[in-house]
Amino acid sequence: MSFNPNELILEKIRAVEEYDPATNELTGRYTQIEEPSLKTSAEATDVTDAMGATIQTFYNAQKGTFDFTNSLFSLDLAASQYGTAKNIASEANKIIMPVSEVITIGSDHTAVLKYTPVGEPGAEVKYVKVINANNTFGETYTVSDTAGPGKFTIDAAARTITLPENASGKVFVNYDKETSTAVSVVKRTDSVPQVKTLLIHAIFHDPCNKNLVYAGVIRCPRAQIDPSSTEISLKVDGKHAASYVLSKEYFADDSKLFDILVSED
Repeated sequence: MSFNPNELILEKIRAVEEYDPATNELTGRYTQIEEPSLKTSAEATDVTDAMGATIQTFYNAQKGTFDFTNSLFSLDLAASQYGTAKNIASEANKIIMPVSEVITIGSDHTAVLKYTPVGEPGAEVKYVKVINANNTFGETYTVSDTAGPGKFTIDAAARTITLPENASGKVFVNYDKETSTAVSVVKRTDSVPQVKTLLIHAIFHDPCNKNLVYAGVIRCPRAQIDPSSTEISLKVDGKHAASYVLSKEYFADDSKLFDILVSED
C-alpha cells in the first residue's frame, strides 16, 4: 500500500534554512521558530456586464509570504534582512569596536584602560570627562603632547592616561579597540535583501497513531525578505521576526511558488 496521507498533525517547524539559489550554499539557519505562517494571495480582476454584475473573475499576480519569529536574536537573520554578509573577525581581519569605560583615577593621577586604544597616534583618546560623586559630569580634559591644566597625555601601548595632579575620582573614557574575536553586521541604505531558496523543515504526526512521525519540508525556490518594515526587539524578552515574499522566476516556465513534501521515512 502506497504512502498517501491526508490529515496530519503538524507538531512544529523545527528549522528554517536559507540557501543561495545559484550555488546552493547554506547562508542561514534558524531553529527557534515561533508563529510560522504560510500565505498566498492574488490580484482579482472582475469582468462585468453593462449592469455591473460580475460575469467572471480572473486571478493574476499570485504570490506568497512566509512569516516567522525566531525566539532568539539571530545575527545571520539580521544580515539577511539587511542585505549584507556577517563580517567575522580574525587576526588578518580585525574589527574596530567602540569601548566606553568608567575608570577610577589612581593615586599617581593615571587611569589605566582595559584595552589598547587605536586611532590617531598620540590622540587615540581625544577627551575624558570627570564623573562627580553624585554621578554628574565634571571637568572635561583634552589630549595633549604635554601635561597642563585641562589636559592629559596618553601612552597607548601602556594603555595609560595621565591626568593633572588635581584630578581625582572617576573619569568616563570612550575609545576604539581592535579585536580578532568579534562579528559585525552593517545596515546600509543602498542594499536590499538577496533572493534565497528556503527549506522549511517540519515534523508531522499521524492523527490515528501518535507514534508515527513523518518528516516534512516546505521548499520555496525564490524567497526574498521584505525590507519595507523590519523590526528587531531590543528587549530581553524580545523576539526576532522576519517576513519573506515568495515569487516565481519571471522568465521561467515553472510557475511554482513552493511545494509541501511529506515523507514516511
